[in-house]
Amino acid sequence: MSDEDQLDGMRPLLEAADAMLGYEPNAPEHGFADRCWVLHTLRADGRRGRWAEALAGAGRQLADWPFTLSYLVFDRERVPLAGEVEYPQIGEPDRDCLARLAEVLARHSADGPGTVCCFASAAIEDAGEAVAAHRGRLDEATAHYDALPAGRQFPAHWWPTDRSWFVLANWDLSATEVLGPPALIAELLVDAELEAVRHRGIEEAAYGRRGGRSDRTAGGLLAGRGRLQLAPRRAASGRRVRPRLPPRP
Repeated sequence: MSDEDQLDGMRPLLEAADAMLGYEPNAPEHGFADRCWVLHTLRADGRRGRWAEALAGAGRQLADWPFTLSYLVFDRERVPLAGEVEYPQIGEPDRDCLARLAEVLARHSADGPGTVCCFASAAIEDAGEAVAAHRGRLDEATAHYDALPAGRQFPAHWWPTDRSWFVLANWDLSATEVLGPPALIAELLVDAELEAVRHRGIEEAAYGRRGGRSDRTAGGLLAGRGRLQLAPRRAASGRRVRPRLPPRP
């Protein structure tokens, strides 16, 4: 899409300095009645696991985690996991998660799977340039994912032209935030093929409130240690993988 395309009025918001990692639409004028987080898939020994079960094995629960849903949730020292572990992808849903999320969204969209959406990257993908974006059908999401060149992520923001819902896969997080009508969120929370939870939003986790600065410190907060300046590495596939944590003091 042309850099001059205003993306349904969203371009100035997506390109704002405080939305570098992703824009979370908290302002009342956005009008989203509800929200939840879809957790990216965790696998152990090739089998899908659930965050809740993995955390319970370490005597923890996600409800007690006060920060954003970053890779820090599974700090190896606090949550040791057995076997060959494939940690949740950072900054984008995995393909299975994406496909199922698109199916559920289609049931709450005006034109079903054929609903035309805008897909826009996080500004950090091309820092200093106009946010890259394209329009496409909702049922084309997985095809777009498969066609991404190495080093690129699935767009961080996507929404239908009527803006009845909004998806944010913040560049720093291991979960995708979905905002929309209560019926959509209710279905996501009970879907057996997804693990969706209620958890505080990015701004609320970082600052204890909504509606001020739109997005900061998504993966950079850890109790007692301030912000961690760690850049996730990329695997051979081009997907980002969790960085090594520094030793605890």
